[in-house]
Amino acid sequence: MRRPWPDHLRKVLVARLLLGSYFFVPYLVLYASSMDISLSLLLVIEAFFALLIVVFDLPAGHLADRIGPRQALVLGASLQGGAALLLGTVPDAAAFWAAQPLFAAATALTMGADAALAAGVLRRAGRPGEFEAGERLFQSLNLAVTAVVLVSASALSFAGMRWTFVATAAAQLAAVGILTTVADVRSESDVDRVPLGRRLRGLVRGVRRAPGLPLDLLAMILIGTAFSVLLYLTPVYYVRAGLSEHLVGVAAAGVALGASAAAFGLPDRWPLRVSVVLAALASAALGLESVAVVLVAAVVVQTAQARLVPRFRARVLDDLREHGEATAMSIMTTSRNLGFAVLTPFVGVLTAWSGPGGPAALCAVLFALAGLAMSVRMSAPRHLEAV
Repeated sequence: MRRPWPDHLRKVLVARLLLGSYFFVPYLVLYASSMDISLSLLLVIEAFFALLIVVFDLPAGHLADRIGPRQALVLGASLQGGAALLLGTVPDAAAFWAAQPLFAAATALTMGADAALAAGVLRRAGRPGEFEAGERLFQSLNLAVTAVVLVSASALSFAGMRWTFVATAAAQLAAVGILTTVADVRSESDVDRVPLGRRLRGLVRGVRRAPGLPLDLLAMILIGTAFSVLLYLTPVYYVRAGLSEHLVGVAAAGVALGASAAAFGLPDRWPLRVSVVLAALASAALGLESVAVVLVAAVVVQTAQARLVPRFRARVLDDLREHGEATAMSIMTTSRNLGFAVLTPFVGVLTAWSGPGGPAALCAVLFALAGLAMSVRMSAPRHLEAV
């Protein structure tokens, strides 16, 4: 019988779910289009956003280890709420550009520190080995909560798509309120006294010395790039397949619920390479103009993400924890956004030339390459690593 999760971990879980409540995601492309921002230009803007994250990420992780992940999350949620409110109240192209540094700084502060805070709470409770299981639970719950968020987004879209940004800002404010009641868990090492330059050099040495980790970071970059591209383009595939714009949120909610159930039901021994192969096939299928095929493909992609992300996080934390938990988790954000920042201008050109089917095929190739690059240690079931 499984032990109950520590009390503070429950609060962290709720705060993380609120931090990820992006009501505007299904309507970002459509909202931009209403302001005459083309899909190709929007991808360039989002590539700029990803590049900023790569620049901010490791310094933000270093800052989170110095001030504590809870404080970093409060600061990041505040910035994220401000950026969402800006886009919701100032609907023009200049606001899209102006909001990117705010969103990038917020993402850099939150996407490493949230997992680091969860890891710290488990370590404080004497249960650090349960981190990956906790991350799998979070990913499954996140998909279920996302379904509620997306249905709400569809309802808000009838009043105006800008209200999805306002609702996102409100969720960030609620997360801040919960985080102020969470224990201030700091890293147990002395990393808070290590200068940033020495910390980065230590990370590079740690990556080189960890068996197979460079290959797994390459796989993270490829997989993260594909997931990031599909995050923006999946709503386009829904509409292209024949769904009404106002039903995009409902469709995305159904996909999230289906992926949540599938991810929760998969056994722990499920091979990660199988998830990668299925994600590659599903990505290619997203380019087809069939509602049923596109919805099933989207479920498969999100299920793969729910299984892959926790494993990547546990892999990085195992090998790089000594350099600071928040800094180690920042490696995940950097990996996810590095390829996106580099490839997105090309994706924009590809979209203009071939339509949305081209990026779907590209993402399938990225998944396939990631499966080939992944080390045996990464792809093996967790319980077989030491064998």
